[in-house]
Amino acid sequence: MVRIIRMHVTCAVTVITMFFLQGCAKSDPPALNEADKRFAAFYADYMLLSGVAVGEADSVALTGIQEIDSLLDAHALTIQVFNERADAYRQEPKLWRAVLLEVKNNLQQNNE
Repeated sequence: MVRIIRMHVTCAVTVITMFFLQGCAKSDPPALNEADKRFAAFYADYMLLSGVAVGEADSVALTGIQEIDSLLDAHALTIQVFNERADAYRQEPKLWRAVLLEVKNNLQQNNE
């Protein structure tokens, strides 16, 4: 009987340890699909259009609805798809981080 209890305890400790170690393992950022890349491109262009990417707080301009609609069209996004992607990023912070890194890369490429 003691042997069976030890076996169960050993199995439980092993499973818990595996889950713990899996959570601590460094994972690669999630891969971005085409919708994520379009969102990142739109977001980078929006930042450039609004002046946020310039780095001067005084130069930030309010972007009108026409400009935003034009950007959405240029990146083949609808407001519905935009909202769906934004909801997905709220639920998956690691994916949002990967999108922001893509935005940063897009902005850096634009500066070159």
